[in-house]
Amino acid sequence: MIEALISATPFLLAVLLGMFLLLLFVAILVMVIRLTTRSPTTAAPPLVPSADGNYDVAGKRVSCYQCNGTSFKSREILLNTWLLSLLRIDWLDSSATVLTCVKCGRLTWFAQDDPSEK
Repeated sequence: MIEALISATPFLLAVLLGMFLLLLFVAILVMVIRLTTRSPTTAAPPLVPSADGNYDVAGKRVSCYQCNGTSFKSREILLNTWLLSLLRIDWLDSSATVLTCVKCGRLTWFAQDDPSEK
């Protein structure tokens, strides 16, 4: 039994190495495709926070569509894609800023320019 396991070890190591190299190739291929197929986008106006929890976009105060509140909490949210999540490289995905209304809790999403694309 032990002799059979020892004789099969090089084969198992070769299979594991092949699987690792295939996964690495797919990850590199996904990164290359993402970098070369980005569609041109217009520059999003910056989301400018103030000290009192209000935000301005393109010179206008952001207000809630539901309750007309102007006080928000901000957080950054990752826009996951299924392939990068499957490969566990979610950090390559884009992100968006989400403002949560303090009065009613409505979420408002804002796309932000990726500084690495400039």
